[in-house]
Amino acid sequence: MTRWPGRADEDGFGSDVRVWLSRAVWAVVAIEVREYRKRGFGALLTKDAVRFCAARALVDAGVEVASLRVEAAHPVLKGARVDLVVGGDRPVASIELQYPREPNPANAAWTTALGEVLKDFYRLAVYPGAVDRLFVFVETAQLRRYMAGVVARYGVDLDADTVILRPGRVAALPSTATTIIGTQLAAHHVTAQRLALLPVDDALRLAVYRVDPVAPQPDDVTEPLPPERSTRDGARREILDAIRAVLTRSGGDTFTPVEIVAEMTRRETGYAESTIRTMITGHLCWNAPDNAGTTYDDLERIDRGRYRLRTT
Repeated sequence: MTRWPGRADEDGFGSDVRVWLSRAVWAVVAIEVREYRKRGFGALLTKDAVRFCAARALVDAGVEVASLRVEAAHPVLKGARVDLVVGGDRPVASIELQYPREPNPANAAWTTALGEVLKDFYRLAVYPGAVDRLFVFVETAQLRRYMAGVVARYGVDLDADTVILRPGRVAALPSTATTIIGTQLAAHHVTAQRLALLPVDDALRLAVYRVDPVAPQPDDVTEPLPPERSTRDGARREILDAIRAVLTRSGGDTFTPVEIVAEMTRRETGYAESTIRTMITGHLCWNAPDNAGTTYDDLERIDRGRYRLRTT
């Protein structure tokens, strides 16, 4: 069994390094899961098996086994349990794991898996105290393809070095997913950094994220932009989010500026109605009647007062 340098101190974790933040530790987990699958145990592997692999890798890296707890009560979410905690009664790391399984990929509950995965980001983000918050995600090729569609349609991207969960975008997800997350958690603006992305085999990969604690941030903000572009780019992003939400609810592929203004008003946008209309009918529309000032080609005008997202 591979061992990593460093000796555990009295709190049960390495005194020189927080080993759970090491890519090498999670590489050991990926290797062990791979070996089980090579030996034919793939159909028997679950999240519990991955958790045990993680616990064993942490102990090999210097964590005292007595400091590990499973299904520890979440300090602030009533009835919630954390998959794996390091530090006993004084947690120094809180770890959630997901390994969504699809016994029947042709009829898999993709939106349920999406909701459960996102909920773990939120549960970790609201975990209080000076702890490291880690989300460990074992993802199948089928689920990865579904997640790519979520990025294209809703702009929620987990396959990134920096994950940003904005309230407006999450609210536009299918109701099955948002119900699992819950409105209280989904109201938070959550960020996370990907520490490792490791192949298990051709069908699986393992990703590890370090989730940031939530901070007071009541509005659905976008990334900082240079002052001369913040208004237009910020409006563009909010408008495209609103368009996706409207199309998701309607099931159609066209919309009117009136619908988008109403959606953004519901979201308490900071942009005036005139700005929203001008952006839709001019700046974002590639075939606007007078497109001299058009700066993006996101939309296409197909009839008077009716638009759609461009697909090419």
